[in-house]
Amino acid sequence: MKFILIIFKVHLQIIYFFIKLFTKQKKRVFFLSRQTNSPSLNYQLLIDYIKDNDKSIDIKVSCLRVSEGLNKVLHTSKKSIIHQLPLLFKELGNCLKYYFTLYKQMVYIATSKVIITDGYNPLISCLKHKKNTCIIQMWHALAAIKMFGYQSIGRKDGMNPKTAKILNMHANYDYILSGSVAMNKPFSEAFNTDINKVLAIGTPYVDYLLNLKVDKEEIYQSIKTLDKNKPIILYSPTFRRDGRDNIKEVINNIDCQKYNLVITLHELDAKKIDTSKYKDVIINPQVNYPSLLKMADYVITDYSALMIEAAILKTNILLYVYDYEKYEEENGLNVNLFNELPNYTSKNIKDLVKVIDNNSYDKKILLNFRKKFITNLSKDSTKKIYELIKGELK
Repeated sequence: MKFILIIFKVHLQIIYFFIKLFTKQKKRVFFLSRQTNSPSLNYQLLIDYIKDNDKSIDIKVSCLRVSEGLNKVLHTSKKSIIHQLPLLFKELGNCLKYYFTLYKQMVYIATSKVIITDGYNPLISCLKHKKNTCIIQMWHALAAIKMFGYQSIGRKDGMNPKTAKILNMHANYDYILSGSVAMNKPFSEAFNTDINKVLAIGTPYVDYLLNLKVDKEEIYQSIKTLDKNKPIILYSPTFRRDGRDNIKEVINNIDCQKYNLVITLHELDAKKIDTSKYKDVIINPQVNYPSLLKMADYVITDYSALMIEAAILKTNILLYVYDYEKYEEENGLNVNLFNELPNYTSKNIKDLVKVIDNNSYDKKILLNFRKKFITNLSKDSTKKIYELIKGELK
């Protein structure tokens, strides 16, 4: 596997050298992603803002999601290439599609003055870029509650150390956007970058959430089984690669005669739930998720940065961390959740249900959490990023 990755990197470097030689930079901003197949809301909000304020800026976008299978190959550290072959053959179609997309992306990188990415990208980290190129990392999550990048290298759920070294993981960033000053240090560690490059100005998604207005009637029309007379509990757990979950424990301890229980799951987790057994539970409704999050009376999650989104919307947060020690060992955490949300973090779902039943949630704890983990609440994150881009284009 190591040999294949080295060949892959070197041949990209050779091709990119000639692309740079025969292209010129333009007043262009290039949005690049391996997280989604279309521009994320973060990207689209920033693109729209740029277009509204300066039509002379050329914008290019290339989004192609890397499959879970291919990510699994890159994260696995113990299996040899022989053991990986079945999975590689299974992912051959996705690999080829991604490979040929790289050529178009290299042209856009070479001809853009500003490049924005929302995750690790080998073209950003492995290639030597033109002198005036500015690369902005607008991470897809607002906070690093759980460790990632260089923080989790060598851990069970982290990147293979050899792969990370060969692919120059998270290199070449000029700026990294963070949701809060409290997250600047974890972000600098995760990206192995000088903390002075981390800017706690938020992302367009923060502005979107702060400005969000919800048409409740539309939500009730979309989810016919949602009862207007019951409080809404939204359960959104982190996806775990090893498949463990306590979803049934949550379902069995929440009284659906008293509450609307809405569960949003990763597609692999959703397949494990027999919905015919839980007809009163609403699983993965096809509605605008931020609107559902704002409409909820309580959101139960665990290690997900979703808790930051809920805090922005002032939705009551409860953390069900049944595998806290195991998760901390295998992945690692940047935040002591028991300290940050005391009384609302528990390994036992019954403790959290008791808070809901007693209607005893202290909003001050939530607001203190919100203030700490969202630095810019002025609804001008998009404007600040735009001004950063304008400065680099000049």
